[in-house]
Amino acid sequence: MAPPGQVAIPATERHSHSGCDGLSSRLKGFTLIEILVVLVIISIITAVAILSLGSLGGNTATKHAAEQLADLTDLVSQQAVMRGQQYGLLIAPHGYTFLHYNGRDWSPVQDDDLLRARQLESSVTLSLQLEGTPIVLPADNHQADDSDVVTGKQELKPQIMLLSSGEITPFKLTVSGNDQNLPYVITGDLLHGVRLVSPDTHGSS
Repeated sequence: MAPPGQVAIPATERHSHSGCDGLSSRLKGFTLIEILVVLVIISIITAVAILSLGSLGGNTATKHAAEQLADLTDLVSQQAVMRGQQYGLLIAPHGYTFLHYNGRDWSPVQDDDLLRARQLESSVTLSLQLEGTPIVLPADNHQADDSDVVTGKQELKPQIMLLSSGEITPFKLTVSGNDQNLPYVITGDLLHGVRLVSPDTHGSS
């Protein structure tokens, strides 16, 4: 019997509360185990991702070259419209040069380090199509050079025009590596501008 002023708690309720406490402890224990399991899973996924990135390391140069070429071509296309000037892009198998038209002839863009002639890594290869027709590219040792322009050794003419009117020679540039990965594709035309298509995108289409 409970002392005066206190309410007696039935034995069944005391057992019930005791059971709840035990259940709560077990739930806390399971929660901790679940957290540990999740951490282990995350560690495994991270390790697999790192290994995967390592195996794709050969494609890093291809990705960088494609992104840089697409970004620079888009920049020059916009610059041509804003400045009212005519630009062009001369493609070689392992490099490219942006050209400027002075009203008489084409010459490499000067006084702009961002648009300097670029030589790609030997593992990266460019190929070009104009209106669906594959274009034979000049040898890399004949790529545009300032000294050639000065001495008149080479008459430069871009395959791709980037005009002040906003017009772009419709083109498809393929940037390939020397591995088995799918290539990156850069396209350009008046309607859509310059676009980069990643291997994941055109590989699943």
